[in-house]
Amino acid sequence: MQPYRQNNRIGLCGALIALAFLIRVVSASGLDAATAGLFTLNGQAASPPQVTEQQPETLPTQPEDPEDPALQPEPEPEPDPVPDTEPEFEPASETAAIPLTFSTAEADAIAIKGGSTYEVDKLALLQAPLELPPKSDGPQVLIIHTHTSEAYRPEAGWEYEESDTLRTEDSNYSVVRVGRELADTLEFLGIETLHDETVHDVPSYNDSYSRTLEDIEADLAANPSIRLVLDVHRDAIADADGNYIPTAVTVNGRSTAQIMLVVGTDQGGLEHPNWEQNLSCALKVQAILNRNAPGVCRDLNLRTERFNQHTSPGAMLLEIGSSGDTLAEALAAARLAGQAIAQLLWSTP
Repeated sequence: MQPYRQNNRIGLCGALIALAFLIRVVSASGLDAATAGLFTLNGQAASPPQVTEQQPETLPTQPEDPEDPALQPEPEPEPDPVPDTEPEFEPASETAAIPLTFSTAEADAIAIKGGSTYEVDKLALLQAPLELPPKSDGPQVLIIHTHTSEAYRPEAGWEYEESDTLRTEDSNYSVVRVGRELADTLEFLGIETLHDETVHDVPSYNDSYSRTLEDIEADLAANPSIRLVLDVHRDAIADADGNYIPTAVTVNGRSTAQIMLVVGTDQGGLEHPNWEQNLSCALKVQAILNRNAPGVCRDLNLRTERFNQHTSPGAMLLEIGSSGDTLAEALAAARLAGQAIAQLLWSTP
C-alpha cells in the first residue's frame, strides 16, 4: 500500500506544481485567479482568449466656427480695372506757371515756313514781352471758326453725315467740336473763354473770312476783356494720288493730332500793324507746347495773308489736325493747346 500512497503523493505534488505554474502564467498575463478559473475545465487548463488592445473611444469634436478666419477660403483676386479709353486730362496748375524766358535752343528748335519772305529774329520775338490788353473781368479768349464745317476722317462710332467731302454741318463732329474742347480746357484752367460757334462757310465758302471778320469785331466790341483771338481750323493734307495724310504722333501714350500755328503778315498788301506781336505770341505758344509735348507742333507757318489777325495783338490761326486725322486725335491736341495757352496767359499781366 505504501508504493500506492507514495505514487499518489507524487501525483498530487505534480498536480499542485502544475496548478501553481498555470496560476503564475495567467497572473503574468494580467488575469486574476478568479478569472483563471474560467479557463480550467475538469482540472485541465484551457487556452485564454486573445487580449486585444482596446482603441480609445473617439470623442466628438467641437463644431467648426464658420467665422473663424483660418477657415475662410482665400479671397478671389480682384481683376485689374479696365483702363479708361478717355483718361481725365490733368492740367498744369497756375502755381506751376512757367516764366516767360526762352533760350536760344528753344528759338532754334522752331522752324518757320510759309509764303512770307520776311526775315524774323525768333529769339528776340520769343523774349519780347507780350503787348496784350490787361487782365479784366470777362472772357480773355475768343475762339471762332472761319471754316466751321471742316471735319475729320470718320472712324467706327464717330460717323457723321457729310455736307461735302470731309465736311459736316453737324457741330458735334466738325472743327467746332474741337473748339469746344479747347474752350472747356481753358475754362477748366481758370481762363474765361467765349466760343463763337457761328457758321461762316455755309452756304458760301468763298466769303468765309469776310463774315468771320464781322463777328470778330462784334465779339471784341461786346467783350473788351478779350486778349487772344483764336481761329481754329482743320488742315487738309493729301499726297499726289489724293490720299489724305495724317499728322498724328504719340504724346503720353495717346495718338494726338499735330498742331500748326499760322501767322499772317502785311506782305500781301493789307494793313496789318500787329503781325510781329501776333508772331511773338505764336512763337511763345509753340515753345511752351514743345516743352509740354515735344513733337506735337508742326513748323510755324508765316504767310502773306493776314487772316483777320489785324483785329488783335494776340491773334493767331490754329490748324488742329488734318484731313487724315480722327476727331479723337484732334480733341487730344486741343487739350494740349489749351494748357499751353493758359500757361501763357497766367504769365502775362
